[in-house]
Amino acid sequence: MGRGPNAKSPTRREVLLGGAASAIGRAGAPSPFRHRGYLGWVVDIDPRPEPDASWPSIRLDEPLLDEYRRTFRLMRQLRYNEAVVWGLYVGRAWPTAIPSAVTPGRARLVHQLIDAAHAENLKLIGGLGVFSWGFEEIIRSNPALGPTNPKAMCASNPDAWGWMEKVAGFFMTRFPLDGVSMQSADQGRCTCAKCGRWNDDEYHVRINIRMADFFRAHNPRWLVAVSGWGIHFNREASLPLFVEMGKRLDYIIDVVDSAGLNGDAYRRRLIAALPCDFGTIGGPLVEPPLHWDRERWFLPTVRAQGRHLQALARDGGRACEYFNHIRANPGDEVSFHVAGQLLSDVETPWEQHLRNTLEELYGVRGSTAERLAALFIEAEAAYMDRIQPFGSGDISMEPLEGSRPGPAVYLKRLDTAGRAAYTADMARLAVAFRKIAPEVRDQTRMARILRCLENARKDAAQ
Repeated sequence: MGRGPNAKSPTRREVLLGGAASAIGRAGAPSPFRHRGYLGWVVDIDPRPEPDASWPSIRLDEPLLDEYRRTFRLMRQLRYNEAVVWGLYVGRAWPTAIPSAVTPGRARLVHQLIDAAHAENLKLIGGLGVFSWGFEEIIRSNPALGPTNPKAMCASNPDAWGWMEKVAGFFMTRFPLDGVSMQSADQGRCTCAKCGRWNDDEYHVRINIRMADFFRAHNPRWLVAVSGWGIHFNREASLPLFVEMGKRLDYIIDVVDSAGLNGDAYRRRLIAALPCDFGTIGGPLVEPPLHWDRERWFLPTVRAQGRHLQALARDGGRACEYFNHIRANPGDEVSFHVAGQLLSDVETPWEQHLRNTLEELYGVRGSTAERLAALFIEAEAAYMDRIQPFGSGDISMEPLEGSRPGPAVYLKRLDTAGRAAYTADMARLAVAFRKIAPEVRDQTRMARILRCLENARKDAAQ
């Protein structure tokens, strides 16, 4: 139906909310997502920054275990059902004496982490590099294992397969994990003459099939998945390869939604052809900064992840390894809550899930909840509407690697005019949040938002 000449123009809030107010209270059907996971390095959820640590940090201590217990409890309440944790064993390098990777003290802490997940009826899945990511020291001990890439072993070398199976066997038996999420492509591949006979898709599919068969043979009940960092699923000629790989897997994660680059019709065709579940990391998401103070940014991603996850479900997506968020940051906290609600109830509009979350966390109701939701969406739009759009992937706040706090590289996605406008928006939003603050029960969270906005404004103004 068209709009008449005297129709009232929508307000900015109505435009940002997408007219979802009419959907308030609509009951949602059970979610199609079978794998509702939470993904990251073991330290990623820590409310404490590590300003002097090198990435990736795999520190695990009692305060972090307490944070995991709280997070796992929330995950159960929000109906996440899996946690994918990297760095339980090593960071960058397995030692040549593989069992020495885990000291008795480390083992005690990892066992407690796994027990905490199981206590909340969550599966604990370990992240494992396959032929790359974790083999640098092993390659240094025998350079023939990585003739063209110091970070990736040669898939044509029988000795390299021997090392891979030693690592996988230890990984599988040292702790009572519930499965593995394999990653073969993030650090590149071997390109020697023998490996060069395979294109990238053939190379990685071959590796993942063989390792999936290894895990299935040793524990048929294990959950086995492929995390496709560095793999692109948009080459139609490789569809039969992905189908063959999927026969061995529970799910595949297309991290950057590469299949979506070919359009929804191709992604639907890929998903329908796969014998396993398919998904992403949940849309454009904030990458947890290792070194930064947790109140340095304010970037909710509820609108982006809401649209992404609901479209993914419509196309047949059934899996998500949702990227870790730092709940000590108010934007990340709300995004985490909304994602959990979406994954368990994808039919209810994401806008309603946002309002439900704010009602619970901030103690607001009615029009106050709607106004607060609109401010969260405006804070997201202030950044996301000014950068090059993308379907899924991580937004680095600071340089990923390094051993000290880095500059705000997420702001480099903005052009000069966009950065100036973003600076002004942070100041404007601070005024708006202060205005609504007296109506909000949780003053601690409101104060945290205001500190985040001020710190984000300072970064943007530099």
